[in-house]
Amino acid sequence: MTDAPLIAILDDEPDIRRLLAAALEDAGFRTAGFARATEFEAALRRMTPDACLIDLGLPDRDGLALVHRLATESGAAIIIISGRAQVQDRVTGLELGADDYVTKPFAMDEFLARVRAQVRRTGLVDA
Repeated sequence: MTDAPLIAILDDEPDIRRLLAAALEDAGFRTAGFARATEFEAALRRMTPDACLIDLGLPDRDGLALVHRLATESGAAIIIISGRAQVQDRVTGLELGADDYVTKPFAMDEFLARVRAQVRRTGLVDA
């Protein structure tokens, strides 16, 4: 039996991390949450998530630069979760390598469907 897909959540807001983790775990995923890019990047040396949820408004690093680096170095699906809702923000995030861009606030059912679709797309696991 295979392990459930692992979703890394990088968001500096604890309530959002808890909400996402609870919903994802209820949907059968494993989660790992991080408040800062530095701890997220350190954890990536020890774990291989199936998908990474990245907030752009991070206190210690530019979220877009992190997305770009992950896109070039990781096989994980990258989903930006951000309050930045301008078209140019979404286009930039996608062009830098994100697989999807979800603006806050969002409907949890749609969000979970997007995560499942990206995890399936990676071909690593059945979600």
